[in-house]
Amino acid sequence: DSMEQLKPLMTMVLYCIDKIKRYRLSKEGKMKAEKNRQRVEEAFMKSTHAARAEAAAARREERRRIEKEKVMADSDPEKQRRWEEREQKRQAKKRAPKMKQLKVKAL
Repeated sequence: DSMEQLKPLMTMVLYCIDKIKRYRLSKEGKMKAEKNRQRVEEAFMKSTHAARAEAAAARREERRRIEKEKVMADSDPEKQRRWEEREQKRQAKKRAPKMKQLKVKAL
């Protein structure tokens, strides 16, 4: 019964495929279609890149939190102090302004 309901739809799909096969785009039409495809792909990549970056940042933060809990649970104050120093260095490095390194050619 469900196959009978899908039959007109399948007929239409096959008809459309045949029509599209015969359709030829001009050079301008092809360029416009390609440009639109690239624009859509770029927008998709931007959105997925942002989501991936957010997920990676969340994973890094979770890893640091677990590491901190583990170190703080440890009774050795020396380990805690070393971890705090490392964490402070990491934070200072993150806050430091980013500088471009220029390669100097020897004359």
